[in-house]
Amino acid sequence: MSIAVFVALFKALVVLSILILIVGLIKPKWILFWMKEPNRILVSGIALMMFMVAMTGYTQFTVQPKAKSERERTQDETNALNLGRTTK
Repeated sequence: MSIAVFVALFKALVVLSILILIVGLIKPKWILFWMKEPNRILVSGIALMMFMVAMTGYTQFTVQPKAKSERERTQDETNALNLGRTTK
């Protein structure tokens, strides 16, 4: 599966979690149909967990890591950069 498929999947999961939250706050019985007495707190907790998972997955596939600054590099990484300096 390509990255675009995962990004689309996580976007759909974000939308689904928001819809579950809205519907569950209005009619929790529709979301938690197997429970005798569903409550809004459980629905909001499920929707929040789904939202967090979806946003974490989405950012993992879309955000690129920042390049390290010169101070954050180790000595080996600095030496491997080959900045056009010749060694004596």
